[in-house]
Amino acid sequence: GRLAFMYRRAIAREPSPKEKDVLLTLLHQQIEDYRQYPDNAKELLAVGESPYDSSLDEQQLAAWTMVASTILNLDETITKE
Repeated sequence: GRLAFMYRRAIAREPSPKEKDVLLTLLHQQIEDYRQYPDNAKELLAVGESPYDSSLDEQQLAAWTMVASTILNLDETITKE
């Protein structure tokens, strides 16, 4: 549900099954990478002015941040017609 919500908010439509699969694969790869290198997650989450909720799982949050960044950088998001 979280992925579909993010996609709808950015692109104003549901992700196709292929798009959903690609983004979920990215999410799982990112979670695995951040679990292996937790300092990278901390470094990513330190960017910006607002602090994050420290009760959240840092690796999950960093992975979802990368998925959100990917969605926001899609051509369809940048050039709505």
